[in-house]
Amino acid sequence: MENSYTVVLDNDVKDYINALLEKSEEAYLMALEIINKPTVKYRTEGFCFFICNAWELVLKAFIIRRANDIAAMNFKRNPNQTLGLGECVEQVFTSTTDNTKTNINMVRSIRNKSTHNILPEYDFMFAPLFQRCINNLLKFFDRHFDDYDINSSITPFVALSNAPGKGNTPLILNPTSLAQMKLLEAELDTQDKHGDITQTIRLMTTKKSAEADLKFSISTDSEQAAHFVNVPKDINVTHPFSAKEAVKNIQESLSLTYGNSFGFNMHTFTRFCTKNKIKEQQSYTYKIEHGKTALYKYSQELINYVVYMYAPENKKD
Repeated sequence: MENSYTVVLDNDVKDYINALLEKSEEAYLMALEIINKPTVKYRTEGFCFFICNAWELVLKAFIIRRANDIAAMNFKRNPNQTLGLGECVEQVFTSTTDNTKTNINMVRSIRNKSTHNILPEYDFMFAPLFQRCINNLLKFFDRHFDDYDINSSITPFVALSNAPGKGNTPLILNPTSLAQMKLLEAELDTQDKHGDITQTIRLMTTKKSAEADLKFSISTDSEQAAHFVNVPKDINVTHPFSAKEAVKNIQESLSLTYGNSFGFNMHTFTRFCTKNKIKEQQSYTYKIEHGKTALYKYSQELINYVVYMYAPENKKD
């Protein structure tokens, strides 16, 4: 990729760049909102349209700043026409093996063909590709426009989790769609590992065998015994949220996912915790005692659980 350049910008250029960055941010937030709405069937198409728009605008801002000239985003042979996303990508990402460039071009290809070739069953298959596209965009902002405060209060994650229904196999409309799937697999396989997202899996024991995914037994035989190991935990990592912070995160997640916070507030949170005995479950709550007083810290797992329970199809009160 081209390196950033330090130049003294004209005031008009500064204003224009800032306007482009603001529009890019709006497009990014629209992409994130539409991809996380479970009731929208046009998620893939909508996400690709808005995230491509976000990339085009921020890349134009980069090109203009580098040249210190607003006209730098125009075609030289036709000053009345601005560069498209493809041309911007080629100007900024000069390496043919750049992972960010490959990712953008893949999403751009999906955008160009999605009107006819994308089925709802494909949505969940694209989630890793889309998440990577979001991560790359935020990294680009951070590296090249670190003085611009892009919205950091919204969790930048794609929450698609709906695989095709039981017994349903994703349909292939034509050979182009099949080729697109193969390109997607290749892009995900070659992406560098620095863009990966860590996922934590926590196992819990239960006496209800019907609910268990795995079964084990305790044995005195050293070759077959199951051993329990107590591992020190960093509470700031496992339970990082105060009650106020937990409520704020739940409100944002509800609004982002369902377009409605359902009036969730501190009173609602307290009532929910009491009703579901949350403070008795260490995976959700950690109690810190100070003399006769106690401070409770909450986990991301609890936030996810509350958001799930307040989904329209699950919410009972």
